Amino acid sequence: MTSKTTTKVVFLTCIVLFISCIKEIPIEPHSQGEINLGSVDMGNDYNHQIFYSLSENEIVKQNLETQWDIAFECRENGWHVVLNSSLSGGVYNSNETEFSSVTNISSNENWKYDSPNGNLDSTAFGDYRNGNVYIINKGVSVSQGGVSLGYKKVIINCINSMQYEIRSADLNGDLDTTFIITKDTNVNFLAFSLNSNSILDIEPNKNQWDLLFTAYTHVFKGFSPPMPYRVSGVLLNRNNTSVKLDTNNNFENIDYETANQYEFSSNIDEIGYDWKNYSFSTSMYSVDMNKTFIIRNQSGLYFKLRFIDFYNDNGDKGTPKFELQQL
Repeated sequence: MTSKTTTKVVFLTCIVLFISCIKEIPIEPHSQGEINLGSVDMGNDYNHQIFYSLSENEIVKQNLETQWDIAFECRENGWHVVLNSSLSGGVYNSNETEFSSVTNISSNENWKYDSPNGNLDSTAFGDYRNGNVYIINKGVSVSQGGVSLGYKKVIINCINSMQYEIRSADLNGDLDTTFIITKDTNVNFLAFSLNSNSILDIEPNKNQWDLLFTAYTHVFKGFSPPMPYRVSGVLLNRNNTSVKLDTNNNFENIDYETANQYEFSSNIDEIGYDWKNYSFSTSMYSVDMNKTFIIRNQSGLYFKLRFIDFYNDNGDKGTPKFELQQL
């Protein structure tokens, strides 16, 4: 045996001995959180909008739905404007560019509504950057007995990538006001009141919440024309939050490995309103406990959520109760 061959044998023997001495390093299994109970009180008329954090299992912020009317996108180069769909209002493009020429409404307006799934290519305003005057039906206040909130006419311009200009007035020209809005990139949208012509502190930091419990306008397309209708439910944070509905697996059996196999949706109404059912014979809501929602938040964490009730201890509706677990 040559010296080279001897060296090779010794080297290979050392490698085998080294590998045989290495102990297997155990991989700790993924640890899930405890199952917690959560609850929010939207009010019997669903007039509270409640921003909720899943990781903290707590309310981050809340407001009355009638505090604001429209909201402005805050992404750099973003330009979309959305309605407060809790109020069931709509938008009409007058196709007029002269502000003073728009003075009233008829019964022939083709009112537009934001797509309930949050698609920004399907907003009520659409691409308003044409200089047209838009009429806003501000909707109704259900908590005040369904009183109409009136109408405003507006022209909205994007001044630059970080600012908007809005001109608004009553239809008769009263309260004609121009206001400059500067984006806040810490939030998805800045809320604006057409009553006070001011920005309101409504939405929390976009990295600090996951779900919005609120009334909103769902458009039922099975009618001709499609019928807008106010429903109560849950909307997603637009900031990299997504969800998957599971009706096949029991809540208890859904784990981290299961969640990794799902295809998630970022439609903001994916949880929506139909996790509960209304009985016309009893005039009561019941919750579908076969529906489990798996939510992936902006930090990449998975949570599973199942609704267990829609009533508080006094029997008042508008108080969703749910089981929640981080996977």
